[in-house]
Amino acid sequence: MSSEEKKNGKKGKMIAIVVVAVAVILAAFCWFSGLIGGIGEAEAKEIAYSQVPGSAQLDNAIAVKEFDDFRMVYEIQFTHENIFYEFQIFARNGRILDQDMDSIMANPQESTDQNQAGTAPQGTQEAQSDIGIEAAKEIALSQVSGAAAGDVAKAKADSEHGTLVYEIEIRYDGQEYDFDIDAATGNIINRSQESVFH
Repeated sequence: MSSEEKKNGKKGKMIAIVVVAVAVILAAFCWFSGLIGGIGEAEAKEIAYSQVPGSAQLDNAIAVKEFDDFRMVYEIQFTHENIFYEFQIFARNGRILDQDMDSIMANPQESTDQNQAGTAPQGTQEAQSDIGIEAAKEIALSQVSGAAAGDVAKAKADSEHGTLVYEIEIRYDGQEYDFDIDAATGNIINRSQESVFH
C-alpha cells in the first residue's frame, strides 16, 4: 500500500468519525429538545387540565406545538369558570415550563373595580359566553373573499384586559390578514392586512 493510499485511508476514517459524531450530537439534541419522542398533544392537554380542578371534562383546550428557546413545547390554552389558562409544556417529558391565568370579565372596568375595592362589585360578574375558536375562524374567513379553512395560518386564544380574544391569521393570495375577535360576541376588534413579501 502506497503512502498516498494510506493518507486517503486515514482521511476517509477521519471523515467517517466526524460524520458519526455529528449524527450522535444531532440525535442527542433532537431528543433533549423534544423534537423526537416525548408526549403527544392529548397527554399535554391532560397535564394542563390536571392543574385546574374540574376542568378535565371540558375538552375545549387549544394546543399548539412549536419550537421555542431550543425546545419543542406545547402551548395549551383553555377557559374554565371565567378564567383563561395558558400552559407551556415541554414535549420531551411533560414538564410544565410556564403557566398563567387571567380572569375574564364581562366588562374590562370590572377588573379595575375589583382591584380597587378588593372584591368584585355585587352582581357585576356574569358568566361570559364563548363562541369557540372554530366560529372565530369562520368569522375571519368570511372577511377574506376566496379564502378557505386551509388558509388559516394561526388561531389562538389570548386574554386582553380581562377579555378573551381569538387571534386569527389568514394567508391568502400573497396577503396576510390578522384578526382579533371578541370571544363573547364574535365582533372583530382589530384587523390588519399586509403583503407576505414585505
